[in-house]
Amino acid sequence: MLARLTRSLSGRLLTAALAVLLIFLSLTGYVLDRAFSKSVEMAARERLETRLYAILAVTELRDGRLLLPENLPEPDFNRLDSGLYAFVQGPDGQELWRSQSAIAFTAPTLPALTPGEQRFVRNDTNSGSARMLAYHRRLIWEDDQGGEIPFITSILQSDVPVMAEIHGFRGTLWRWLGGICIVLLVAQWLIMRWGLAPLRHLAREIRQIETGAQDQLSGNYPTELLRTTSNLNLLISNERRQRQKYHDTLADLAHSLKTPLAVLRGITNEAASGKDPGYNKDATASMEEQIVQMDQIISYQLQRASGANHALSMQPVAIQPVVDKLLRNLQKVYADKTVQLTNQVDPECSFVGDERDLLEVLGNLLDNAFKACHKQISICASATQTEAGSQQLEITVDDDGDGVPVEQRRHVLERGGRADTRHSGQGIGLAVAVDIISSYGGLIGLSDSALGGASFNITIPQQAKPD
Repeated sequence: MLARLTRSLSGRLLTAALAVLLIFLSLTGYVLDRAFSKSVEMAARERLETRLYAILAVTELRDGRLLLPENLPEPDFNRLDSGLYAFVQGPDGQELWRSQSAIAFTAPTLPALTPGEQRFVRNDTNSGSARMLAYHRRLIWEDDQGGEIPFITSILQSDVPVMAEIHGFRGTLWRWLGGICIVLLVAQWLIMRWGLAPLRHLAREIRQIETGAQDQLSGNYPTELLRTTSNLNLLISNERRQRQKYHDTLADLAHSLKTPLAVLRGITNEAASGKDPGYNKDATASMEEQIVQMDQIISYQLQRASGANHALSMQPVAIQPVVDKLLRNLQKVYADKTVQLTNQVDPECSFVGDERDLLEVLGNLLDNAFKACHKQISICASATQTEAGSQQLEITVDDDGDGVPVEQRRHVLERGGRADTRHSGQGIGLAVAVDIISSYGGLIGLSDSALGGASFNITIPQQAKPD
């Protein structure tokens, strides 16, 4: 849980804020609790001292003896086991007097005191788990003849009322501190959410740029992010200019070569038709093969230029219209074959990327399928979900041809690799498809088809939709 929180910037800040709050409020609660407990104990001591003086006020000296009334003005001293007790003892521990409330109470053990010294302690007693607050004071009473009578007066009180007051304060204190902690955490979360909103907006805009929904980042960002967003916009602009420059240069190259290639193709076609008997058929065939090779090389280089940097120009492309268009064209090219087509492309399925990339990949795979098949071809496209929960696009092209031996499958997907030498070609079509799919983070697999031939399977991770 902690590891998952620390992956998020807001999670890290909130975790740090929670730790600081807990430490601060815990120390604050401890200090306040100790201060209140000391204050309550001091107040109890002052009350016991006041009661001691009240007892001294009614004490008399007769015939060298201290005399105290049986009943004291404070009612709790006169009620048995009231929780308030008074004792008068000699320095040697001899009991001189006790209040009515202490008749069944064991006299306290006296601390060693010097004349005039006072002591406030919390004592265990013989009454089980009860604890007593005790105030002792050693005094000397002078008689008329100048004689001194030393004695120690002790006032004891049960600590139950004092502890009840402390516990009540403690419960209220921690409830308030807990509530304050929750309020401060919510406030901290709201502050962080407001403070980190520009970063979330930046992430959304970058996703919008990746999917082609917008061209650049907006300028509505805090000062701390302006340099970053400006540099990103400059990077995007430079990338687009460079990409366009590649496109223009290669387009010019293609245009320059296409014209002479068309002329050469026309000449070879004329020679093949027999209108010009001066041409040798073998030379014509060789020339035609070289022209095809040059045309494939130009197409491949154009595709590499357009597919190398497609991240900033991707758009959702419906797959079904592209497949329908390719199948119509290929049926015309291979009109001499009676091919049974099974089209299982999901109408809702789309490819997030450049449409030319999709045309090149599917064109190569379907062209190979038409060449290799006997009479059946199947194409299927659907969006599936991985075990990790992410979306991916799956496209499968099957044929009922002779298939590709296991030991040659890897070679077929490499540049120049061919398994079928009966048909013309240079073996770069599948390499182009592999390069394009790889640039999208996808894979092309080759296996046995349920129709009996080869099965090409494409998997491409789907880009998340922008917020």
